[in-house]
Amino acid sequence: MTKLTPNAAAEHSGQSRATIIRAIAAGELAATKHRSRWSIDLDDLDRWTAQRPVSAGRGTDGRFRKGEVPEAFQMPLRASQSAVDGQNPPSAVHARLEALEALCGALRGEIEDLRRQVRELAAGEASLPPASPPGTKRRLWPFSAKS
Repeated sequence: MTKLTPNAAAEHSGQSRATIIRAIAAGELAATKHRSRWSIDLDDLDRWTAQRPVSAGRGTDGRFRKGEVPEAFQMPLRASQSAVDGQNPPSAVHARLEALEALCGALRGEIEDLRRQVRELAAGEASLPPASPPGTKRRLWPFSAKS
């Protein structure tokens, strides 16, 4: 049975050392501690790595693929392109367009409401009398005044 340290286990599995320690603390990864040092069995590490979900940017072995960036979803420049390609039927494109136009209308209305509120607040501040200058300086603790 091969035993690994958390650093070696992290390198072997493609995870960080902190992830390995977190898994040990959570009880997800079996490890033994001997004189303040962790030792992890290679079989347990492989079992734990296989159980972890594979996320974007990782291969099936769980390691990061260096130099590879997952491709972002590319929207076509025009809705007509996707309709021609058969990806989106015209009714779906029109429904999406109507939803986006409704959202834009709602945002325009909200912007106008905010502009109106700014004008009202600016007009209200102009009608307020100027604040009176502060009198003598008040101290929080009168006994701490240096006199």
